[in-house]
Amino acid sequence: MSASKRFFHDVKTELKPWTNENFGGSADSDEFNFIIFGDRAGRPLADVTKDAIAKINLLNPDFVMSVGDFISGCCYEDYSPGFIQRQWDDFENMLKECEPPFFRVVGNHDIPSQTEDGGVLAHAHDMQTKLWEKQFGATYYSFVFKDVLFICLHTMEIFMDISETQLEWARETLQKHSDVKWTMVFGHLPKAWDMPNWEKLADILDDRNYTVFAGDFHNYVRCRRRGRNYYIIGMTGTESQHAGYPPKGVYYGEFQSLTWVSFKNGEPQLSLLALDEVYNDDVVTIPKLTWLTPSYFQADQPISAEEADKLEAKGLKIHREIGEYYL
Repeated sequence: MSASKRFFHDVKTELKPWTNENFGGSADSDEFNFIIFGDRAGRPLADVTKDAIAKINLLNPDFVMSVGDFISGCCYEDYSPGFIQRQWDDFENMLKECEPPFFRVVGNHDIPSQTEDGGVLAHAHDMQTKLWEKQFGATYYSFVFKDVLFICLHTMEIFMDISETQLEWARETLQKHSDVKWTMVFGHLPKAWDMPNWEKLADILDDRNYTVFAGDFHNYVRCRRRGRNYYIIGMTGTESQHAGYPPKGVYYGEFQSLTWVSFKNGEPQLSLLALDEVYNDDVVTIPKLTWLTPSYFQADQPISAEEADKLEAKGLKIHREIGEYYL
């Protein structure tokens, strides 16, 4: 599969709403994996965000999707562009460490919903839209990866819905890619699902295989609408919606997580990975088990550089760690 057939997009702006195009996986296989990065706005936790990015690199998906809300956005004390830009700088500095391509989707803290009555939210919408476009270009877009169409919506373009212009773009995009094997739709607000233009979009989607992903609520839940799976992705680096209280846990959908999506056998399969239960392979090593001394663990003791060179010359794989050598 050529690179152009593997990944292509409709973004015409010079700046792109993704970080790079260094996709993982085999170009010859139809199967692929990606991670969905959850909501982190409101009360963002930098340490958890950094941990999530480190674990994304460890898991090494082909790429990373998102559901928006990367920053907290405006607050009553400060509506200035500088205040918003500093938040973007903080997040983007962390995101630089993410090795797979990371696709951004607009959240309501990144760009507040447009309002009919003007006022502060309208000002924030216009100002934060300009900041997004200055850094990332398009606020909504699509791409195809290995014959799967990804539609990334801007559900705050008007009040909790997609605009007529965006609806027409989505209609044309779906018509252009009518023969893909699956369609993935990403848009931040679950509330948009009951809005007029979303209902029109869902009507258009009805004749194909598709899955919908949203965020906003900080807790995970799977829904069934129109016979399809609609997912609300949980938190990745923020606090519970209940300020001051710890997340309620897995059975309430409130826990720090990454969503792993495997596309195999022609359809997506989802798994949730709790951040505090994803470990590097050095979570337990002999130096850490200082109390454990049976002889059968002694093979993990370091060997000399000379011995390592001799074994490598025989074709054995030697692990070299900080000047020490292990079989």
